[in-house]
Amino acid sequence: MVKILVVDDEKDIVEFFGRILRREGFEVFTASSGEDCLRMAETGRPDLILLDINMPGMDGGVIRCNLEKNEKTRNIPIIFLSALVTKEEEGNIQGHLFISKSTGKEEIIKKIKDVLNLKS
Repeated sequence: MVKILVVDDEKDIVEFFGRILRREGFEVFTASSGEDCLRMAETGRPDLILLDINMPGMDGGVIRCNLEKNEKTRNIPIIFLSALVTKEEEGNIQGHLFISKSTGKEEIIKKIKDVLNLKS
């Protein structure tokens, strides 16, 4: 089963993504902080991380850098989540895909399946 780690400090967002991903047959686990994300990525070895850009403490860009420095997590694909991508956030994305939090369910699933090379 494909495992996806959803990282966001907003409980409603985590629940929304968890619900739609589980309906599609994905195993979902969640984190609400950068520290939790790094720990869970290393121990849980997800196939994909959905990562909020703007979080208190450690933002998505810093989390991405830490994931890429770790031998165990550097190859995990990341899709950033954002309500609105600012110029500053674009620098943190550095070529990674992102999903707007207002994107429709079908498009979210399509992007995730494309990244994981799964049939839509």
